[in-house]
Amino acid sequence: MTIKAHYQEEHMSQAYLTLHELLPSQELTAALDAGHLTRKRHPELPLSLYTYTRTCQYERVWNEVTMRCRGLVADDVTGEIVALPLPKFFNVGEHEAGQPYAPALPDEPFEVYDKVDGSLAVIFHYAGRWRVASKGSFISTQATWAQRLLDGKDTAALVPGVTYLAEILYPQNRIVVDYGDRRDLVLLAAIGRDGTEIPLADAAAGWQGIGSVVTVWPGMPLAELLALAESNRLPGGRAATGTDAEGFVLRFASGVRAKAKLSEYVRLHKVLTGVTERDIWRGHGIQRFAGLPAKQVAQALGCSAADIEASEGRPLDALLEQVPDEFDLWVREVIARIEKGVADRERAIDEAYAALAPLTADRGAFARAAKALPDAAVRPAMFQRLDGRPTELMTYRSVRPEAADPFTTDEEN
Repeated sequence: MTIKAHYQEEHMSQAYLTLHELLPSQELTAALDAGHLTRKRHPELPLSLYTYTRTCQYERVWNEVTMRCRGLVADDVTGEIVALPLPKFFNVGEHEAGQPYAPALPDEPFEVYDKVDGSLAVIFHYAGRWRVASKGSFISTQATWAQRLLDGKDTAALVPGVTYLAEILYPQNRIVVDYGDRRDLVLLAAIGRDGTEIPLADAAAGWQGIGSVVTVWPGMPLAELLALAESNRLPGGRAATGTDAEGFVLRFASGVRAKAKLSEYVRLHKVLTGVTERDIWRGHGIQRFAGLPAKQVAQALGCSAADIEASEGRPLDALLEQVPDEFDLWVREVIARIEKGVADRERAIDEAYAALAPLTADRGAFARAAKALPDAAVRPAMFQRLDGRPTELMTYRSVRPEAADPFTTDEEN
């Protein structure tokens, strides 16, 4: 009997778990009402996807329900769970710190997997075909990309009833690690209908021709693994930067998982997912107006003089020295847009002031004409020009980015 036939026979004979068998219904409802879980309905099928929210992550509201809802998909009619991802798991440091949601790790052997830096794909069989959701959506950009890829593959060896979990990798979905032009679904794990994890080697046999399988590193003591992560090294001693690798996933014999990330990855992740266009605007502004009093610049840019002094007036330069080239390019693009906005606004001020120049000897007439200008954005600058004061700081403040999107987002982390 083939591996597929064995698992197909085994899993087809099992009943699906239902949502309320897995999770207490009152606690599920309470988590949804509190905004710790979100339920997203499929646009066409009677399916709902349950996953924890950013509020849950920020407030660390980790319990039986929120930890289990990490892209879980249930049939709205029957209540059957048709896709059952792995529970949320945490950094080794959280376990060692005694966090209530992260008890002490078991004293048992563990396997070491590569921590792949992409987006989670939840792959399941429903209504006659294999389907893909991301952790938070049936129709996200990542889920749509993965669905197209999967639709072009031979899925005959996959076992209906099994949830396959993979990492979505393609250039436009880069988080921190640079995988180049790689386009892949990296198999991470497989879960049976009853919630039992299938051995990775067995699941991998049916994954051939679809994508790759997560790298399994040689076993080692926990202290040795953590030392590698802290020193930014891979097993075997090869050095790795935060753009080379994310870190490791530990899978203990009992199925408990934890993760250990390279220290450089953690630093870069914080920068790349935390620095916004508004941060770039502020940092560039501090450097651009370095010749003005710090208090005046701070007031215009929404920071404190102490912040400016602490950065020694060069916050943007300090940031760019620590990040990959791609981030540098993004920063330059943001700055170019800001500078174009300033130049366009200053040109409009020049033109408006030129039109009012004949009235500069009569302040009252000048004021009435300035108030009547069709472009309300240039009106405040007219009296500054009349009094011989520069307008660029005011103009710079006016082009502050409305959007506050970071270089990249990472919904999984």
